[in-house]
Amino acid sequence: MMRIHHVLLPVAALAFSGCNLFSGKCTYELRSLDAAGQFNQNGSTLAAAQVTLSEQRGSLQGQSISWLVTSTDLKGHVTSASFKDSSNPGQVLLALPLASADRPEISQGAARSAEGANLGGFHDIIVAGRGVIELQTDLPSQPTVMVQLAPTNAGDWIRPYCS
Repeated sequence: MMRIHHVLLPVAALAFSGCNLFSGKCTYELRSLDAAGQFNQNGSTLAAAQVTLSEQRGSLQGQSISWLVTSTDLKGHVTSASFKDSSNPGQVLLALPLASADRPEISQGAARSAEGANLGGFHDIIVAGRGVIELQTDLPSQPTVMVQLAPTNAGDWIRPYCS
């Protein structure tokens, strides 16, 4: 009887504590990261980028990223945009589609691992200061623009709905 009491007491404590362990709400973790950067030339911003990354692990798995890349001076001259790790600049980690000519931004969009995007390791790359947005242009004077991303808000893993 004493053994059952030792097992039931922790189970009852969890059930009444509001942890939501038994409802399935306390079985995963979340973290998010915001980053931004700009490339300056002659004292003014030539290009700017903002990135938001969200991740889930546990019973719910997945990553998502959204981005906005802007430049008034480069609009119409960018031939490709991509997210890269500056320690391996030859490898494109995520190709960013270019906005149509009638849009003011260079690129804006989102990607999710649930839709096939491989976003593993992006958080660590950005936090380590190696995340860059690379813009290739048709301008002979500025064929490549690298926008270095720096974290503006980096959250650690949390368990929502757990108290």
